[in-house]
Amino acid sequence: MNERKSDMSQSKLHNQSEARPTAELIELALAEADQIDDGPVPFLVSLMESGTREVLDAACDLCISPEPKRRELGARILGQLGPRDPHRNRSFPEECCAALLNLVKQERNLDVLVAAIFAFGHLGNPRAEAALISRSRHRSPRVRHGVAFSLVGCCWPHFSGDAVRTLLTLMEDRGAQTRDWATTGIGAALEFDGPEIREALMRRVMLDEDAITRAEALHGLARRGDMRGLPYLIAEMSAPEFDTYLFEDAGKRFLGIDEEQNVPADALLDKLKALTQSA
Repeated sequence: MNERKSDMSQSKLHNQSEARPTAELIELALAEADQIDDGPVPFLVSLMESGTREVLDAACDLCISPEPKRRELGARILGQLGPRDPHRNRSFPEECCAALLNLVKQERNLDVLVAAIFAFGHLGNPRAEAALISRSRHRSPRVRHGVAFSLVGCCWPHFSGDAVRTLLTLMEDRGAQTRDWATTGIGAALEFDGPEIREALMRRVMLDEDAITRAEALHGLARRGDMRGLPYLIAEMSAPEFDTYLFEDAGKRFLGIDEEQNVPADALLDKLKALTQSA
C-alpha cells in the first residue's frame, strides 16, 4: 500500500511539473539536486521527457553557466533528452552530443565532468568515443567509471579497436564498477576475439573480488564458446551465497539456451554439470 501511495505521489508530482514553464522547472530541478537522499526527481524527469527545442536550448545555456551546479544539470538533461521509451530515439542527439563535447573540453569541476561523461553513455552517440578514451586514465575513479560505462553505451554493438584496447585496460582498474562495465563491454564485443581477449576475461573470472564482474567475464567467455569458464561457473552457482540472477545468462549461453527463457537455477546447474561430464 505504501509503495502504491509513493508511486501515485510521484505520478502526481510529474503531472504537475509538466504544466510549469521551463525556467521554473530548471530552478525546481536545481533544488532537487540538493537532496541528501536519492529521492524522486520529477522536475528533472519532466525536463528530460519534454524533448523540446526550448529545453534543449535551456540545457545548452546551462552548460555555459559560471555556476557548476547549473552546468551539471545541463549535462544531465542533454544526456537523456527525449522519450524514455527505449524503442524511440532521443531528441536532438547531434545537438546534445555537440554541447556535451564542448563542455568536457574545458570543464575543471569534477562533479560536472562526471555528469557529462555519464551523459555520453545515456546518449549513445559514437562521436563521444575519442573524448571518452582521452579521459580513461583520469585520476578520479568516478571519471574512469563513467568512461567504462559510456564507452559501452556509445560503441555497442560495433566497438572500435581503440575502444576495445581502452576497455581492456579499464578491466584492470582498482574500481569494481569500472571493471564491471569494462568487462561488460569486452564480453559483448564479439567481433573481437583471440588470446588477449580471452585471457583478460579469465583473469576477471579467477581473480576479481566483485561477483558482478566475474559474472560478466563468464558471460563473455560463454558467448565465445570458451569452455575453460565452465568449471568456474559451476563453482559460482554451487556456492551457498549464490545470487541466482548474476550467473544464469552465462549458464544459458554455455548450454545454447535462449537467455530470455526461464530455467530454474537448480535445473540449469544440473545441465551444466552434465555438460562438463560429456565434454
